[in-house]
Amino acid sequence: MLDRLLFKYIGNAKKYIIVSILLMMLKVVGSFLIALSFGEFIRALFSAAAIEAGRILLLFLAGFALRSGSLYLVTRYQTRITGEVKTTLRTEMIEKAMRIGPAYLNYTSTSKMINMGSDTIEQLENYYGRFLPQFFGSFGMSLVSFFVLLSINAKTALLFLILAPIIPLMLKLILEKVGRKQKKYWASYMDVGQLFLDSLQGMTTLKIFSADEKRAEEIHDKSEKFRIETMNILRMQLNSITVIEWIAYGSAVALIAFGLSNLSFAVQNIASMVVWVFMSIESFRPMATLISSFHVAMTGVAAGKNLIDFFALPEEDDSHKNEIEKSDKGISVRDLSFSYPDSERKVLDGIDADFAAGGFTAVVGASGSGKSTLARVLAGQLDCGDESVFWSGNPYETYKKQSITENMIRISHDAHVFERTIRENLLMGKPGASDEELIEALRTVQLYDEVKPRGGLDLEIKSGASNLSGGQRQRLVLARALLHDAELYIFDEATSNIDVESEAIILDVMEKMSQDNIVILVSHRLYAGKNARKIYVLDKGRLVEKGSFKELIGKDGIYNRMWESQKRFEEGAAI
Repeated sequence: MLDRLLFKYIGNAKKYIIVSILLMMLKVVGSFLIALSFGEFIRALFSAAAIEAGRILLLFLAGFALRSGSLYLVTRYQTRITGEVKTTLRTEMIEKAMRIGPAYLNYTSTSKMINMGSDTIEQLENYYGRFLPQFFGSFGMSLVSFFVLLSINAKTALLFLILAPIIPLMLKLILEKVGRKQKKYWASYMDVGQLFLDSLQGMTTLKIFSADEKRAEEIHDKSEKFRIETMNILRMQLNSITVIEWIAYGSAVALIAFGLSNLSFAVQNIASMVVWVFMSIESFRPMATLISSFHVAMTGVAAGKNLIDFFALPEEDDSHKNEIEKSDKGISVRDLSFSYPDSERKVLDGIDADFAAGGFTAVVGASGSGKSTLARVLAGQLDCGDESVFWSGNPYETYKKQSITENMIRISHDAHVFERTIRENLLMGKPGASDEELIEALRTVQLYDEVKPRGGLDLEIKSGASNLSGGQRQRLVLARALLHDAELYIFDEATSNIDVESEAIILDVMEKMSQDNIVILVSHRLYAGKNARKIYVLDKGRLVEKGSFKELIGKDGIYNRMWESQKRFEEGAAI
């Protein structure tokens, strides 16, 4: 019932749970005082003694204040528990992703990350906020009830000790079955969520290829499966709650009957009888409440398994490793081979190459040749698993991952622009930059004059940067990268699908950057890399040619054939 791994992330919420337990125990004391006030009042009615109205009213008010005040504060503390835990989990999730770096996408998908950060953590709210306080509180409340009953009759108090553990034992018995059902339920929920998100992102593509009806059928089928799993869960919950309630009320009736049979029906015992009946019913209520919170919590536990698996992803303590520093040697790769997980095919096979400042380096090749994979390895986004990539002559493994991530900037054709102002997007590159520095970066990429009439730095970027052209978006990404001042810049198909003017601007800025920084251009368009200091040609994961444009065009090799082919295509398109 208690998940050790989930309990690990409870953080400062532990103190709120302890306070909640104490408040629940005070609630039982309040119930006892209310029962005692009624008992004293009824006893006074059957006796010749005068009714002590002040004392009885004081007992009632004290009990009412304790009971209602405890309930109110428990609700408040449960809110604090959930707020504290959700903050802890989301912070840990972000920090984990940062520690792993972009390579986390090798282990999970973006849609799963979105689900974990939203729905999964929201589901865990019930586990931390309702179940944990109720679980521990039930035992605390039962302990107080036991001492109240013990003060009235020892034998029947012992009977309570026998009957009280039945409900937790029942929960233990159904736990395995509940776990299996909840796991299937949550897996079905995740399937629907991921398919819906994927469909939403690809809505335009589905419409273009008239595949929306087929996708709608897929969503319907998965939704129906989810509905069936939901009904199975609800049916199981209803049946178990009904059984537990029968056990709780049956135990209460047995306790009342046994207790009253051990108390003689006399005026002096009337107060004890009233308290006994009231407390017998009250004693089993916490355990009955526990079963309802148990089912809701188990949904959260099933959901939380994905989050725990993510937290358990491998990482290493690299605090003892070095920071990336400026180097004349730059990057080199030696006998670099790489295969993606669960695949034996070598995407890169025995690559040897050097990348330094003083002019940019181009990596070219046909689609599927391994260009982008090499770019991601150089940027530290893929781990090649051995000492094959070197910075300043030292393997990447000797440097901190965060330092590699910050100093190896990969600018892709789909680099993300956030739904914020241009200023906020640029400040991610250099948090302390002044407006003058931001404007200068925009001017460098010839973007400032285009956005100035629309608000300049305060222009709000819409979702997917839909209010910018493709070329403007790429130039904004480049301006942000320039502000960051990294050691290595990799332009991975960064000029694909943009206008000619923007491409020319980006290539010009790139060439200027390459005088002081290491710049690598990865492109299938050979024209873009024509001015490179050195060109590496990849084919099916292997390095087949290298040299300057003049050297490569003079050979009868792959590069020359690709150049002639692209030249004929572009001439034909121009006609």
